Amino acid sequence: MKSKLKYLSKNIFFFGLSKGIAFIAPIVFVKFVSLGEYGEIEFAYSTGSVCAVFLSLGLGGAYPYFILKRQELQKEYYFFLYGYFLLVISFSFLILFYCGVISSTIYVVYLFSAIFSLQRIYSSILKSNNEGYLGVIYDGGYYFLLSLVILFCYIMHFPYLLALRIGMEIYLGGLIFLFCSKYSKNKVCFYRKEECFDILKYSSSLILSGIIIFWLTSSSRIYIKYLMGYEQVGIYSLYFRYVGIAVIIYQFCYIAFFKKLYLSSSKNLDIYYSFLMIVVLLACLLIYCIYPFFSNYLLDGRQIFSSSKLYILLSVMMPIWIGIALNEGIISRENVIYKMNIVLGGQVVTFPLLLLLFKQQMTLELFTFLNVLMFCVAYLSQLQILKSRNILFTRCRIYTYITFVVTIIYYFTF
Repeated sequence: MKSKLKYLSKNIFFFGLSKGIAFIAPIVFVKFVSLGEYGEIEFAYSTGSVCAVFLSLGLGGAYPYFILKRQELQKEYYFFLYGYFLLVISFSFLILFYCGVISSTIYVVYLFSAIFSLQRIYSSILKSNNEGYLGVIYDGGYYFLLSLVILFCYIMHFPYLLALRIGMEIYLGGLIFLFCSKYSKNKVCFYRKEECFDILKYSSSLILSGIIIFWLTSSSRIYIKYLMGYEQVGIYSLYFRYVGIAVIIYQFCYIAFFKKLYLSSSKNLDIYYSFLMIVVLLACLLIYCIYPFFSNYLLDGRQIFSSSKLYILLSVMMPIWIGIALNEGIISRENVIYKMNIVLGGQVVTFPLLLLLFKQQMTLELFTFLNVLMFCVAYLSQLQILKSRNILFTRCRIYTYITFVVTIIYYFTF
């Protein structure tokens, strides 16, 4: 009992530190840049988050499969070889950017992609080894960097976007060095090609599903940029950062209890997930009640928060967002990824067509409304796939049906 309390207290402390900074830093950042500049960074962040799925080669999802499920512990250090792979690619992008071959936007998107790839893989390694309290620090690494950049630029009056790009280059170099040193320090300095190919064969199957999931959950700012421009991306992102409390709650549970959740029965998972979704909704609504007390200071009087409807729609969306993310690990565990790729892939293709249909009437509220409905359909599709494996998420299914109906009534009534 004492060891469990110690383990939980470590998770809470490190999580509170990391996610507190992750929640506050992006909100504070908008105080020092224009909405257009904020939108540019948020667009690069979102695009990099999706690209990182491909760049990471699916290794983040493969690690728990080989180490936890198959107990092939001898393969652990093969995952650190990824550092050498990314070293070559990063050096190439560095040369291309400073020689003027690629634009700053493309380069910053790559920096986000590479950083997120390394963070996700190493965090997965730490979580799988019951070191979630350290994993959460790496998950929030970018936000620690952003905080330092804000502080440095505020004191030194240095350009914020330039400082952020240079800081990301330094941070990426540190992460690559960590991976390379972890592998080189291993007593087994050779590797077997067949074992590497075994890992890559499985991890590559996760890439498509990962891209589909991340596109579903992280593509909003990409769509908004091309539909309405960077400034609207900035406004949407700031709203999204406030409901980001949902992501913090989800990540705490997923990091602190990763191993337990990965191996739990479907009955227990249904209870955990439905309870978590309700907690997330209540947390988002609570933030809605208190944000007016500090938003004016952070925004220097800029009237950005003028749409309660947008905030409520985002609050309703977040629990479903969390549900989709949680289901990915279970679908991977049950080895029905190909079914999810077919079903959700079709939705990923059709959603932009729906947006084009409403392009002339498009507002942030309409976009979010359509996104909520799409999320509900995607989540119900996941639940149907899991049902074919006798995994019944009855409570989660009921919650989603209620969300779907309430969203439609709310949007057309208020």
